[in-house]
This record gives sequence, structure tokens and C-alpha cells, in this order.
Amino acid sequence: MQNVLLQYGALGVFVLVLLAAVKVIFDKLSTAYENEKTRADRLEEQIRSLNETMRTDYMTTLNVASQAIVDANRAVADALSVVRRGQ
Repeated sequence: MQNVLLQYGALGVFVLVLLAAVKVIFDKLSTAYENEKTRADRLEEQIRSLNETMRTDYMTTLNVASQAIVDANRAVADALSVVRRGQ
């Protein structure tokens, strides 16, 4: 009888050690998951900020550049018409 109790006692201790190991691993994985989630949220916010910069600053610059090209094309067309009239 005492031998049977020792066997179950050893098995119980082994199960407790395994449960403790599983808990430690789970805690580490949970922490790693939360860290990665925080990192992803931070990077997502950076991307959102860069997209906003693209929309505001770069689009304004492109509009100004497009207008400059239109003006240059008009100037070239005017110059060509003056040259053609002179011929």
C-alpha cells in the first residue's frame, strides 16, 4: 500500500512540474504576443502618418508642378505661334 502511494506521489509531483513548465511557457508566449501586437500597432500608426503626409504635402507639390508644366506648355505653344506668324 505504501508503495502505491509513493508511485502516485511521484506521478503527482511530475504532473505539477509539467503544469508549472506549461504555465511558464504560456506566460512567455503571451508576453511575446503582446509585445508584437504593440509593435504592430506602433508601425501601423507610422504608416498612417506617412500616408497622411503623402496626401497633404506631396499632393500639393504635385499640383504645383503640374500647373508649372501646363504653363510651360502654353508658353511653348505661344512661342511657336509667334515663330509661325513670322514666317
